[in-house]
Amino acid sequence: MPRAQPPTHRPFWMVVLAATMLLFGGQTLIEGLLTVRDPKAIVRLATRTQTRTPQEDETQRKLEPIRDAIVDRHRAALRADAVASIAIGLFVLYATAAVLARDPNGRRLALITAVVGIAFHAGSVLLWVRMAKETVDAAGPLLSEIAANAAHAAGRSSSQLATAVVARPPLFAAVWIGWCVLLLVYFGGRNGRELYGLRRG
Repeated sequence: MPRAQPPTHRPFWMVVLAATMLLFGGQTLIEGLLTVRDPKAIVRLATRTQTRTPQEDETQRKLEPIRDAIVDRHRAALRADAVASIAIGLFVLYATAAVLARDPNGRRLALITAVVGIAFHAGSVLLWVRMAKETVDAAGPLLSEIAANAAHAAGRSSSQLATAVVARPPLFAAVWIGWCVLLLVYFGGRNGRELYGLRRG
């Protein structure tokens, strides 16, 4: 089997995917560092970045103890997820550096990034969906209140809001898994093989 050769150039697809690898690695590392320090940090950050009315702020304050209790219940799993996130983030940044430096190992590291990324998000989403379902079950009346406050602007029912809460983690995971599939297609396919001198004879 031929050995990978250093790429002689950086095609556009390689630069774009390396840039997204940098984004993915940096985001995964930062989220892991924030979560391992305080597992409630990511939940708070997500809710604080949303624009809300004063009534919605009041409802969110009522919802916060419920969310905190659920996070406390899953603290060990969240910390394990955060440690994995830190390790994966560092690895992806290393792989990105190899790709951009035209290292002959860049293709192999990019493919490992894709496989590890799919496994990580598939496992992580199970935890976040379970927590989302527990939030919906424990905060049914409050979710109805949030839906009532938003009804004039968005026309959402409480059931629609509950569905949105549970569906959000899988949607984010699907986006990142789709990106990992792109890495597999480009680096693992004809483009990657030709770039790294691995054409089939």
